[in-house]
Amino acid sequence: MELCLEIFMEEIPARMQRQAKIDFQELFAKEFKDLRITCTDPEVFIGPRRIALYVKNIAGFSETIIEERRGPKVEAPEVAIQGFLKSTGLTKNELSQENGYWIAKIEHTGKPINELFPSIIDKVLRTMPWPTSMRWPGASHTWVRPIRNICCVLDGKPLVFDVQAAGIKTNNYTFGHRFLNPEKIEVQKFEQYKKNLLDARVVLDFDERKNSIEKQLQKICQQNSLTFLKDESLLDEVAGLVEYPFVGLGNIDKKFIHLPAAVLSTSMRVHQKYFTILTNSGDFAPFFGFVANVPINTDCMVPGYERVLRARLSDAAFFYEQDLKQKLEVHLDQLKNIIFHNDLGSVYEKVKRLEFCAPNDDVKQAAHLSKCDLLTQMVGEFPELQGTMGEIYAKTQNISPKIAEALRKYYQPQGANDTCPDDDVSWNLSLIDKIDNLVGFFGIGMKPSGSKDPYGLRRSALGVIRLMLHKNSPNNLIDRLKKSIESYASQGVSLKLDTVEIVVAFITERLSAFLKTEMPADRVYAVLDKPLEDIWLTVERARVLKDLLQTEFGTSLLGTYRRVIGILKNIQVNQPDRQLFMNDVEHDLYNALIETKPKIDEYLRNFSFKEAMVMLSGLKSVIDNFFDQIRVMDDNLQIQQNRLNLLGMLQSALDAFANFSKLEG
Repeated sequence: MELCLEIFMEEIPARMQRQAKIDFQELFAKEFKDLRITCTDPEVFIGPRRIALYVKNIAGFSETIIEERRGPKVEAPEVAIQGFLKSTGLTKNELSQENGYWIAKIEHTGKPINELFPSIIDKVLRTMPWPTSMRWPGASHTWVRPIRNICCVLDGKPLVFDVQAAGIKTNNYTFGHRFLNPEKIEVQKFEQYKKNLLDARVVLDFDERKNSIEKQLQKICQQNSLTFLKDESLLDEVAGLVEYPFVGLGNIDKKFIHLPAAVLSTSMRVHQKYFTILTNSGDFAPFFGFVANVPINTDCMVPGYERVLRARLSDAAFFYEQDLKQKLEVHLDQLKNIIFHNDLGSVYEKVKRLEFCAPNDDVKQAAHLSKCDLLTQMVGEFPELQGTMGEIYAKTQNISPKIAEALRKYYQPQGANDTCPDDDVSWNLSLIDKIDNLVGFFGIGMKPSGSKDPYGLRRSALGVIRLMLHKNSPNNLIDRLKKSIESYASQGVSLKLDTVEIVVAFITERLSAFLKTEMPADRVYAVLDKPLEDIWLTVERARVLKDLLQTEFGTSLLGTYRRVIGILKNIQVNQPDRQLFMNDVEHDLYNALIETKPKIDEYLRNFSFKEAMVMLSGLKSVIDNFFDQIRVMDDNLQIQQNRLNLLGMLQSALDAFANFSKLEG
């Protein structure tokens, strides 16, 4: 049978809808599983005023199960047996005996879905994790916005019951578009429900609305030989604002076209939810795209949209022109009045620390100006433009292009999908800024806990990892951390003595998670067994190890290593004595190790990990011969110890690359 449920309410904030769809689906799926209700995967649809659940096939009853419970021993006192019977609700004749114990088999009969569903809905409403929630008269629980109706239909028939959490009774109807068709719509089947909503100007599916907006934007732009700047987050937002999207095109007053494209685009996107329109050559066009919830009247609606935008752009133009009257550096002293953290000083002091850690004059100059745009009027109005405005203002003030560019790029990477800066100035400034955050906050004991990370330390750690990997060359992490600690010490800021160890452990944890996305966990543990000194070298080593273990030699080498450490367990080894070798294969293995170990060490010092692995692979034949022809645990204890010492040499050669003992078979 089919289940259709709709929670109809006042407008859900667009930013919450994506996650709410996921949470709603997971909560119902969990309830169905916990109550042993067999069904197809629940589907969830969300819009500005409703969230709907559809289950194509759902059983009419929960499953009947047999619970098997072991009681006292057969020869136990009668009082114990009677106590067991009382707890199970059975008689003694209904028990069975297995392995000397009384066994009760209790049947839990399935319950009809129409009896179970009211409690399911009530529980979901009470546990739905909205970021914010409201109270309203009649409801016993909070919700993101007041609930006005709950439609619940099972197998084509209304399932009517009181929902105390919402303070209303369920029914079998919903409502169409707030303005275009607000009448009641009777619901029987899901497909009919979806079609009737569409006829009433409501597109139920979030992605359908989003795709419709994108297609309409493409069409209206093509008709005018234009294109639009695709903005996924804005598409998501406007798809969550309208039930039935209509797209229009408006004009930007030409007196604002002199503003930087980033200013125009941000002002339209942040305040008005307008789309940036470009010419086919990619230049900024004097138009904007907008989305409405009703058909667009070009005579009154478009001029209204344009009028509101003019007011916004007038403000932006004023801020921009005022900012241009002052040099960026003027704002530097004012940063003394902005607290970075009570225990870590002002933003001005942070700038001075970045200068202290800068490896050259270019990075030092970029660090000097890096936070100045925070006090510009434009960034005060649009915090999203920090860095971007720094670059724009620096270029108008004839600051070196590479310095100006670094003022924007040093914020990168800001997320998992963001790129890393390629130029040295931006790269270095980005790295020392993120290390300053990690060293400072961990140095005063401010650690992330659970899902809480108010200072973005996880993001900073991942940024450090990605930056160092992007550089694709060795870069000592410890030296960078120590330099940052010196910068704090120069300002009289006292940090924990073990700050370096704490930060390294935190970055190691993030690096472990990062590497596990591309290779088995044991490969990661094998290379992270030693203290992390260089992120790029560690990752290169892990990748080479992963490739090695996919070869026949790698598999054989791992088996050999396991055999060696199995023999050497709890045994102290020293340097072997050649005079005690009794067989040519002992000499062969010893000579091979004496010859290859220095070369392997040299390759590792020069970061030639693949060459080191090739050198290791050359040991295969002598290792195989040794184990084929030699009994390590010889009766002569002196010879036995000497052979154990030889195996210790072999283990040392392998351990120089990675801790093979961490690898799974």
